Amino acid sequence: MRTTSKPIFKIVIYALAAFTITSCHTSPNQKHVNAPKTDVVLQKLSVKNMQDDLFILWSAIKELHPGYGIYTPADSLKKAYDKAYSSIKAPLTESEFIAQVYPFLCQLRCGHTQLEHSAGYQAPKVPAAVHLPFEVLVRHHRAWITTHQIEKLNTGDEIIRINNVPVSEIIDHGYDLYCGDGYNETFKELFLSEYDGFEDACNKYYHWKGPYQITLRTKQGVLKTISANQASSDASTQTNTKEIDNYADWTLAKNTGRLPLRFLNNSSTALLTTLPFEYQDTTIYKEAFRQIHQKGVKNLVIDMRHNTGGDIRVAARLLSYLADSPFSIVKDAKSKIPNPALNHFAKYFDTARTTNFNLGYKPGNKEGSWYHIETKPAFGKLYGPLPLAKTAHFDGKVFVLIDGATFSSGALFTAALKAQCRNVKFVGRETAGAEEGPNGMVIQKLTLPNTKIVVDFPWMRVVSVAKNPIFGRGMMPDYQADYQPEDIVSKKDPDLQKVLSLIK
Repeated sequence: MRTTSKPIFKIVIYALAAFTITSCHTSPNQKHVNAPKTDVVLQKLSVKNMQDDLFILWSAIKELHPGYGIYTPADSLKKAYDKAYSSIKAPLTESEFIAQVYPFLCQLRCGHTQLEHSAGYQAPKVPAAVHLPFEVLVRHHRAWITTHQIEKLNTGDEIIRINNVPVSEIIDHGYDLYCGDGYNETFKELFLSEYDGFEDACNKYYHWKGPYQITLRTKQGVLKTISANQASSDASTQTNTKEIDNYADWTLAKNTGRLPLRFLNNSSTALLTTLPFEYQDTTIYKEAFRQIHQKGVKNLVIDMRHNTGGDIRVAARLLSYLADSPFSIVKDAKSKIPNPALNHFAKYFDTARTTNFNLGYKPGNKEGSWYHIETKPAFGKLYGPLPLAKTAHFDGKVFVLIDGATFSSGALFTAALKAQCRNVKFVGRETAGAEEGPNGMVIQKLTLPNTKIVVDFPWMRVVSVAKNPIFGRGMMPDYQADYQPEDIVSKKDPDLQKVLSLIK
């Protein structure tokens, strides 16, 4: 789905001044999108400034980044750094420098480590953006047409090559446009599919402007090559597919604010849709579970898809209605150095966030090669056991929908629920957040002194309560439901349909 606003995936659980933990961060691509002004001059960064800043970033990563050496061996990460450093041979724009650094940064395999433009950056005047005349569904390094503008294309056609480049290579380059946790690919597949990442790869890496020579495999298995121009602003989408109302048989509850609660007609089944966790949600949970209890619901579906994180304490509150007994939301938070606020790069980090860290956290004992982090009363209680909800606790069957955008504290919640609720099943796709836990809690802003590029930089490693996580992977669903190109166009919800079939 082409959209003018990119999604919020770089979501974390850092404390702000009043310890209201938010998830208001945007994707790296969104940082690049600013209203162009005709008087902005295209400026380039010097080779020395870029190389000096890349060295500072590399040094900071080695000293205190909690993901250093976990998923990519230190020597391999060093090779990626050396490659990025040596590739900077001529002056580059900010966007070009960011694109040059991302493949190296992605090898850190941390979804909370991203690059942003310098403060006050304004995009220079450039020609109108080039858009492909189609959108895609990416899965397992393959791509299929969903919506399209030209009659020569059909929903469900598989793209084999564009301009004689295999589609798997385009997808691989798209994977280097933004960082993700561990070895997970569902997050990057979702970004390439839903938020124009595939188009970004065609534009930013290959600089294609059309016409495009596209080799396709039709649904009938026929190979054909067509020529297609770039998308036209006045062309309509070619589709005869009727949109599906996935909630036609559901009744929407009242008084649950931003979190829709629905009851399936003639059934003891409810569906609660979550959003990135915010403080106000605790009041909504109380009302939602009151209604769920009042109606005698036996099957509760919780939609955690696209829940990209937010306040970990609010996630704990939701868990209090579902866990079997007093529970934990995380097992540990730890850092590489005794006190993350005392590091050799402190002058480059955001001093306000450092102050907030000192208000909410305190260094603990050394445990192995890590240093345990405790919370202060201003933050609240992080470690369990935490109490169950006093009223309206749900004791029936729980079905949770997950996908490649279930991230950060959203993924920590699903891992904790899986470990501490007997009657739960997960449907969908692997979560974006690693099941063993992410790097997070405090996401600092490291401003590189010469280019002023800003790096989102986590200070802690968060350990989930998962019992048997797969190293470097998100939490796997009990039932996988893969979307087809036709589902995207019709807005069909295979995840929800799968749950309903399990309930029946």
